[in-house]
Amino acid sequence: MHLAIRSATRLQIHICGPNVKSQHHLHIAIGFKPKVLSQGLHTHPPKMFSSPLTQRTTPLYQKDGHLYTHTSPITSLQPLSTLPLETQSLFKPPQDSPQEPFVLTTPSTIFHAQGGGQPSDTGTITSKGTTFNVHQVRKPAEDGAILHLGTFSADAQKFGENQDAEQNVDVDKRVLHSRIHTAGHVIGLAVNTLMLSGSLPSDLKDGKASHYPGAAFVEFSGLIPGTAKDLIQAKVDEMVAEDLSVGIHFWGEEEAREKCTGVVESFKGDEDGVRVVEIGEVGSYPCGGTHVRALRECGNVVVRGIKRQKGVSKVSYEVRDV
Repeated sequence: MHLAIRSATRLQIHICGPNVKSQHHLHIAIGFKPKVLSQGLHTHPPKMFSSPLTQRTTPLYQKDGHLYTHTSPITSLQPLSTLPLETQSLFKPPQDSPQEPFVLTTPSTIFHAQGGGQPSDTGTITSKGTTFNVHQVRKPAEDGAILHLGTFSADAQKFGENQDAEQNVDVDKRVLHSRIHTAGHVIGLAVNTLMLSGSLPSDLKDGKASHYPGAAFVEFSGLIPGTAKDLIQAKVDEMVAEDLSVGIHFWGEEEAREKCTGVVESFKGDEDGVRVVEIGEVGSYPCGGTHVRALRECGNVVVRGIKRQKGVSKVSYEVRDV
């Protein structure tokens, strides 16, 4: 028998000898009480995976915002309470579930992570009869892991590492978020079109936006007259009536700076380039969210009002079913 230290937290004992037909390995993790051993077998401490922040997650929704089901192995699973405080602070523990929240990661996901003014997806991840209810999704680092916060049902067996699991997003919620997000860009392009035609002040610049249900708005630096509400609404209605196509592209930074409306100082791109949403031939925006395929899918885009404060104009809006 000899003893080998494999890492700072694990001892590996090799048992071999003339009376042992095969070599066996006994893994004991320091700090855990080993389970009862069976001859010729090895035991493990309670299984919690490696850090979920170490591996990049491929965001499939950025290539196909209409992919609602996907199968991917589980990369990691950890109780929220065991993660660093800065990671815990990204989430609000579910109030409607008494079960302990866990954070799960996968190599690829269809769950949109909160960001860019768009809420995260919700839904389920299932495997071998066990369901993990996804409540919130976050992406702490631009090129890092996408974190799925959720809960298991009481006494459910937890997923194992590399276990294949089926992802299913809440389709109704995803479609609503996509409608609202696309509608926000329609309003932005309507304002920019009216500005270029001389119907609105020429010093307007795109600002931040929110695409949350019941709280959607688009901001512009510069002052839009309150009387311009009907003018903006008419231009939005015109664009929607034309049922302009909505396309997703990946452009180089130079091309994106040249073509995009509302260009900012820095772009968030990856190896594919800068992700862009383009609406017909009217214009385009750098964007990481999900969208409809054509504008009529937005339904009625309603300009609710214009507020002006400290040199900033906020155009609030909503989408309604036709």
